[in-house]
Amino acid sequence: MIDRIMPLLKTCLICTVALSAGVGHAQGINVEKKKSRLHELSSVKLRGNAKSSFKTFKRKADFYGVFYANPAENTAGYYYNASSLDVADGYARAACEANSRSPFGCVLYARVLPKKHDASATGITLSRQGNKDFREYQRLQDPERYGAFAQSANGASGFSWAEHSRDAAESEALRRCQKAARKLWRKMPKEMRTAATDPSKQACQIVHRSG
Repeated sequence: MIDRIMPLLKTCLICTVALSAGVGHAQGINVEKKKSRLHELSSVKLRGNAKSSFKTFKRKADFYGVFYANPAENTAGYYYNASSLDVADGYARAACEANSRSPFGCVLYARVLPKKHDASATGITLSRQGNKDFREYQRLQDPERYGAFAQSANGASGFSWAEHSRDAAESEALRRCQKAARKLWRKMPKEMRTAATDPSKQACQIVHRSG
């Protein structure tokens, strides 16, 4: 199944860039610190595959991450390092439901958020890696040149700096983001891939411009 999905996703990544390049001209980036914090939301005792999956999630997950469990079937689903809590929640729930005979048994079990997360803050959120990349992007900007920052909902990001024109800056940022998105997919654990198949979440878009 994954082998059939991969070519489609790669095609969608390329095809949707032209449409999304002009979207998201928002300069309000909600920059977070690099540390993540796990919030357990249920006291239900996990067993079997659900327990081992949660151990993996606790060890590897960065913000934004969500874990759903189906205690009755000892199954689970999770996603982390997404660009927003909503994306992580949707993917984690879908993964849990896909792994369950009865999807209605999936319940929200845990979240991974920035350590000093402010739920009332407005602006575009970035994955943990996206936050790291955005700080580097800001550091490299030349006031007499152009730069741009792009991200995908799945958590990939890419940026440019010191370009001669705005179009060149956006094109380079999107190219780097696409490359990061493909790498993210290749490195993604199999249990996360089952839910991360929405082409709209794979596409990169410009979320910040400089110059």
